[in-house]
Amino acid sequence: MSAVGVSAAPLDCRVTWVGNSFGGASNRWVQNFFIHTAVQPDGTVNTWSHWDEGGRKFGVYRDGDVVGNTNMNPNSLETRDRAGRVWTLEVRYTDPKHQEWEFEPVGIRCDGKPVTFPELHQPTALAMANDGSLMVADSGTGPRQQVLFYDVADATRPRLVKAFGERGGIRAGKPGEITPTKFWGIRGLGMDAAGNLYVAQSEQGSVLRSFDPAGRLRWELHGEFFCDVAVPDPSDDGATFWGIQERYAMDWTKPPGRDSRWTGYTLHRNRYPNDPRGLMHVKQQGEHGLTSPQVVVLGGRRFLFVGGMFASNFINIFRFNGEIAVPSGLVLQWSHGLYNTDLKWPPHKPEGVSLWRDRNGDGDYQADEFEANTPRVKPGPFHVDGRGNLWMAYGFFRYDFQGFDAQGNPIYSADKTTVLEKPEGVGTVARVVYLDASDTLVVAEEGSDMRHIGRVHVCRGYLAGNRKTVSFLPGAGKEAACVAAAGDHVFTGGWKERGRVWVNRMSDGAEVGTFEPGPTVGGVDNTGWIDLLTGIHAHRRADGEYLVSVEENYKAKCLIYRWRP
Repeated sequence: MSAVGVSAAPLDCRVTWVGNSFGGASNRWVQNFFIHTAVQPDGTVNTWSHWDEGGRKFGVYRDGDVVGNTNMNPNSLETRDRAGRVWTLEVRYTDPKHQEWEFEPVGIRCDGKPVTFPELHQPTALAMANDGSLMVADSGTGPRQQVLFYDVADATRPRLVKAFGERGGIRAGKPGEITPTKFWGIRGLGMDAAGNLYVAQSEQGSVLRSFDPAGRLRWELHGEFFCDVAVPDPSDDGATFWGIQERYAMDWTKPPGRDSRWTGYTLHRNRYPNDPRGLMHVKQQGEHGLTSPQVVVLGGRRFLFVGGMFASNFINIFRFNGEIAVPSGLVLQWSHGLYNTDLKWPPHKPEGVSLWRDRNGDGDYQADEFEANTPRVKPGPFHVDGRGNLWMAYGFFRYDFQGFDAQGNPIYSADKTTVLEKPEGVGTVARVVYLDASDTLVVAEEGSDMRHIGRVHVCRGYLAGNRKTVSFLPGAGKEAACVAAAGDHVFTGGWKERGRVWVNRMSDGAEVGTFEPGPTVGGVDNTGWIDLLTGIHAHRRADGEYLVSVEENYKAKCLIYRWRP
């Protein structure tokens, strides 16, 4: 049975977002990254970024708002003191052939001469304070994550005067819990004429905070997302949303833009230095290796399963220790190195396709923790069902969940897989979703290539033995790329469709209508392409409302459609 997609009217839905202080309307959004910053006497903050999808590489901010996009050539690695001496942070770029933003600090120089700073671990930015002291960000993967103030009257013997921010930063107190003075990834500092301090953070995203002279937060702006999706937690029915390294508390009684509160940062780079979420050459850059999370609760424990932008060359699995997500497992779907970088990951990666599990519980990658993967595996999208089984689109098979090891990691093995039978009339499977509650399999055939999909098939009672389907052509036509499913509906979207989502009924495949980016986020013109093969996620709440999240990095956020049929 099939239905052909037809043009349908926009559905009545609410449009909101997570991941940015602003929704993109009125030309307001916080850019993707802060690499360099400079603060003017009136409190204007000029920034420089290697990239912003919407073109705001040189964002200008003042009084908690976006006020421009002008390149003032800020440089967080150099500053001049009252005596005219030039202080320079010397760095070694980690991948200079491919990018100009990720570095390891070497040391600080004054007028070209190296200077030793007491109690300093990893300097990442410099600026002058109004009293003439040198402000140094001690961040990176160092233990402090603070702003240090040094008396440099004697340039050969700097003296530490004070530190601002909680020692340990985001890992202090309850690790991962966000508070105003818990820092991470500091890339810029400055002080205005009134003595207000500005701290710019950019580890995987952007955070700009302003503090008064007493150290109280004046305002904060943030933009966490670049090619990312956020998804609801199934254990609390969408009261929590998770990004790749973010946690949001949702209050659905509040209006769009005020209904989310960023409460947690789940990346711990100090303790887990090879966590791919903290490595630009794995998380983003050319690879775009971690973009699309799925949250599953197994045996009362929460796990995060993460795929990538195009081919999902690897599936990263994280277990939770409090607020922190710990590397737990890895499914390597191809034997190649990373794209567009000379850097390697993971450590001790063997030849061929492989599986890794954190057998000793340290969250790192030892050679004896890898094992051979099944040769059936291919790069491509996957789906985790509520029982922990991994459904693989290409090759159309399933890794069967084998319980937990002594460290609490889910166990998957090359010899514990199930080759799946395709429903009737289905060609090459390119996307897959399986819904446990209704024993419903949704698959999309490959379109013109693996980045596109063709006909979508819905097979009810799949594990019970049914192989007949209802099918339809996605509304985005040749641009169709993504499919998600929940409850009684299937949701599809396309590359150039700029956030639009088509809704089809499972029962007969008929098109119900579309979700459209509304004025809350500036409409279609302020919404970008869906850049991921798995750029849509759907969840039906207990009260019947659907939450459909959509990747939208043009204005650095994740769209959320709220719909009640």
